[in-house]
Amino acid sequence: MLTTPASHHKPTQPMRVAGVVFLLAAMLSAGLIWHQERQRREHARAEVYTLAQDRARAAREQLDRALSAIYAMAALVQQGRGQVDNFDAVATRMLPFYPGVSVLILAPGGVIRNAVPLAGNEKAIGLDLLTDPVMRQEAQRARSTGQLTLAGPLELRQGGLGLVARLPIYLDNAQGTPEFWGFTNVVMRFPQTLESAHLPSLLQRGLDYKLWRVNPETKQTQIIAESQSAPLIEPVVQGFEVPNGVWTLSVAPRLGWGDRAGLAGKTFIGLLFSWLLAYLAKLLTRQRAYKVNLEQQVSERTAEIQASERQLSATLDAIPDLLFEMDLNGRYLLCHSPRADLLAAPAQALLGKTVSEVLPPAAAEVVLQALKQAHELGLAHGQQFELASPEQDRWFELSVARKAVSAGQEPRFIVISREITERKQAEKDIQKLAYFDALTSLPNRSLLNDRIRHALSEANRRQESLALMFLDLDHFKNINDTLGHGVGDQLLVALAARMQSVVREQDTVARLGGDEFILLLPDTGSKGAARVAQKLLQTVSLPVQIGPHELTVTPSMGIAQYPRDGDDLETLSRRADIAMYRAKQSGRNGYQFYTTEMQLTTDRALQIENALRRALERDQLRLHYQPQLSLSTNRIVGVEALLRWQHPELGQVAPAEFIAIAEASGQIQSIGEWVLRTAARQAKQWRDLGLASMTMSVNLSAVQFRHPDLPELVARILAEAQLPPQFLELELTEGVALHDPLGAIAVMERMHQQGVKISIDDFGTGYSSLSYLKRFHACQIKIDQSFVRDITDDPEDLAIVNAIISMAHSLGMNTIAEGVETQAQLTLLRAHGCDEVQGYFFCRPQAPEELVAFLRAHS
Repeated sequence: MLTTPASHHKPTQPMRVAGVVFLLAAMLSAGLIWHQERQRREHARAEVYTLAQDRARAAREQLDRALSAIYAMAALVQQGRGQVDNFDAVATRMLPFYPGVSVLILAPGGVIRNAVPLAGNEKAIGLDLLTDPVMRQEAQRARSTGQLTLAGPLELRQGGLGLVARLPIYLDNAQGTPEFWGFTNVVMRFPQTLESAHLPSLLQRGLDYKLWRVNPETKQTQIIAESQSAPLIEPVVQGFEVPNGVWTLSVAPRLGWGDRAGLAGKTFIGLLFSWLLAYLAKLLTRQRAYKVNLEQQVSERTAEIQASERQLSATLDAIPDLLFEMDLNGRYLLCHSPRADLLAAPAQALLGKTVSEVLPPAAAEVVLQALKQAHELGLAHGQQFELASPEQDRWFELSVARKAVSAGQEPRFIVISREITERKQAEKDIQKLAYFDALTSLPNRSLLNDRIRHALSEANRRQESLALMFLDLDHFKNINDTLGHGVGDQLLVALAARMQSVVREQDTVARLGGDEFILLLPDTGSKGAARVAQKLLQTVSLPVQIGPHELTVTPSMGIAQYPRDGDDLETLSRRADIAMYRAKQSGRNGYQFYTTEMQLTTDRALQIENALRRALERDQLRLHYQPQLSLSTNRIVGVEALLRWQHPELGQVAPAEFIAIAEASGQIQSIGEWVLRTAARQAKQWRDLGLASMTMSVNLSAVQFRHPDLPELVARILAEAQLPPQFLELELTEGVALHDPLGAIAVMERMHQQGVKISIDDFGTGYSSLSYLKRFHACQIKIDQSFVRDITDDPEDLAIVNAIISMAHSLGMNTIAEGVETQAQLTLLRAHGCDEVQGYFFCRPQAPEELVAFLRAHS
């Protein structure tokens, strides 16, 4: 009876202990598994978060680099005060420096004017961003806020998907108030814009991603880029700011965060571990097996750690930048660099030293300031310094982050130093494009303006004189038109070098564009400026050999001086320009100093030009008429229409003064049409009054005669006035006709076919070609009054008049002498066979209502 319970207790006691041990071990294993799974998930999410952070930062940095192009263009616009010379060339050189940017756009007033490259973007030219349904809201927001905006992703008019960055530009107007000028725009295409983020590489890690934003207008989520359309499982989210919005990158494992196979394995190991412990409780021999199993796990974990260390080392080696660990004093604690040539000293020699001991003072100060900022804010970025190198000076940019340390430990920092030498060189190149002429490498208008302001300030402070010289090459356009712009450009480069060789080091030779140059001569008086001008005349005028062509051009120069001619840039520039045009009017190939008389002449011309623009609509123009007498019948056979202008303030303005201004300003077309129409109507009115048939003579200017629609205009005016064409005579100077003789013959042929008469005015005062004259279909030659005036006293003038009359008769033409003022002149003209005369001897030019009585008396 006593042995039975004992026999049952002995086998069940170890089993009970083993069962308790098994349950406790299973619970412990479950807790460990749960803890490890949580750590695994956190570690996985941390790794994915780091990847998302890196990709988001790369995307942001690429956007920032691309957006820096818009600020570079804005700087060009502001420096040019709204005018960008050679924008297409500048933008074409800028594009390679901004990966991801496909188009650079200027939009003055909101309307796209320039797009580089133009190919494929032609549809964008002329687009008004402020009214376009797609761009309007973004453009108006940018203009009202004055901030850079980023629109997109959206379908581009040029095709494809992309982003449009837009920066409003405000320039100070004459009152110093900022005024909206327009936009600079940058177009970034997908997927090029996101290439540096390497988002597709996440797929190789078994990760899916979505790059999205919330549309600020619709508040709806807009997908920018994604690996698949299905929703992500508990994604890691990393947002980053872009202009007027936030982009978010979501990343998650394709199969979710759980590890079923690993969890099953860990559960199995836990159960096995529990069973082992239970078995150990039963069999002490299993203790040895447990020890072996534990050693094996330690060995595997060690291998995993070693593999992680190797992976970390490989990752660090792949980073091209210098990586340091430093303390707050700039002491090197760790150093890693894949390029030893970028280090100021060997890596082992740096450890323990401070940046003040290794780097030049200026560079060391930049590093210490970055460490101080990172200590205060946790992060410092963008500080730059330069280091001298035997090959070339190198530039570096710092990124400093404060490292987490244990309580009481001295602060430590991770410092990344990136070489940016190529980027700095690119910035210098852009700076050169902004301030120097692309063809001649001379300073352009922007740099010249800065230097002139500085020179004027120095001249005022030191009480010195200063000379500003405008130089224009005479007839340079002929070279471009005949030999091509390539030869013209080579000539400009050669002449620019010659000009620089003439001036001093402190002087400035700048090119404004075309063949216009400005020379700034500080501390230079009248004699010094004249010496420089003489040297330029000698040097520029020397022949230049361009390929097979030996070319010679001459300069015309105008000089204004400070303080005599002005004390500001605008005044001096305007007066030097006036002097230069006076030099051209004086025969070119010379120079002129500005004088007050030039200003008065220019002001008078400008006053006349402005007043002339309103003369027609204000009814200030009148036609007077001078009769023409036939010497064979002593009857009035025609009248000449003469233009008169009576201005309420300027008084009677002579035609010799305002006709040339009308031709230069383009107003001669409207004035000439009015003269033709008024004269034709007057001739018809006199015919209706029953006066004898007379020819109405009207002078044509060179500009009118060369207009392609002249025959149609004359026909239309004759039809409106109902005047037969044989009663209209158009007077042309021989110079007008001979400027383009073949073209003149064609126009005269059409006039002749219409029945309109043609006469050659002021004959004998210019170059005449008989070979062309006989083909002009002219019916009459008018002898200039300069020959008629002295025919009674000067045998040479009489001989010329006699020769003109004989030649005209031999060609079947009549002659009319103008400016007849005496009976003696009339007698000689009649004796030599002149057909008609006009002049004060018979009648002065009169208004039509005053002339009627005279016409009736001589009908």
